[in-house]
Amino acid sequence: MRNPVRRQIRRPINRGPRTVVLPYRAGSRGATALAAALGCRVLRLEGSQYRYRDGDTVINWGNKDAHRLFPQALNSSTEEATDKLRFFRALQGSDITPAFWTNADEIPNDAFPIVCRTILNGHSGRGIVIADSRDQLVRAPLYTQYVKKQAEFRIHLGRRGNEYVTIAEQRKVRDPNVEVTDWRIRNHDSGFIFQRQGIEVPASVRDVARLCIEALRLDFGAVDVIYNVRQRRAYVLEINTAPGLEGQTVEDYASFFRSL
Repeated sequence: MRNPVRRQIRRPINRGPRTVVLPYRAGSRGATALAAALGCRVLRLEGSQYRYRDGDTVINWGNKDAHRLFPQALNSSTEEATDKLRFFRALQGSDITPAFWTNADEIPNDAFPIVCRTILNGHSGRGIVIADSRDQLVRAPLYTQYVKKQAEFRIHLGRRGNEYVTIAEQRKVRDPNVEVTDWRIRNHDSGFIFQRQGIEVPASVRDVARLCIEALRLDFGAVDVIYNVRQRRAYVLEINTAPGLEGQTVEDYASFFRSL
């Protein structure tokens, strides 16, 4: 007796719009967490079978080559955000960043302390050397004036249509379980963490964050802003196009991208 021929059941091919996340490196925690919250995939940086179709949403999570790989992506061009020198030059004249120089000989004597940025694409304080006097300066492609701060914030913004909306707001505070090792460079290693609840954000902090992301024409980003109480002024330090995500901030970003 002949065996019955088994019919092959073909699954319907999904031709609808898709959402994918392009990471800046393999294993990016932020990209992985975001994709999990959105129920989508993280693209491989090598050997990916994904091909863009009209209507797809490609979320560029800090990949500097996105403009070449997927020019349709959100934040397809991030060069001015990821390169600190290009960042300061893009905002030059806006009066929302500290003063900066590229030649140590041009730094005025009354400008110290100076932040020597030896790495232009560093984050979390990498490559930073603070010089309190001229003899402490080290060779660097970028020097910025250190501005005293009473508070430091991270303002997450995203563009929806023709306006920017707030995704989340955070303030850097002391980690109660860790001794602070550096008050001038506030990051996880020096004893600081982000706080979301019960914080008060000055209006000027929100204003300069919005001016920054508009000037760089980004679709989303996390703007690091310091606030000087004595001057009643806010200054932008940098903008992150692949910020670290955890807890509620993951869902905040997922909700924003779903709203698009």
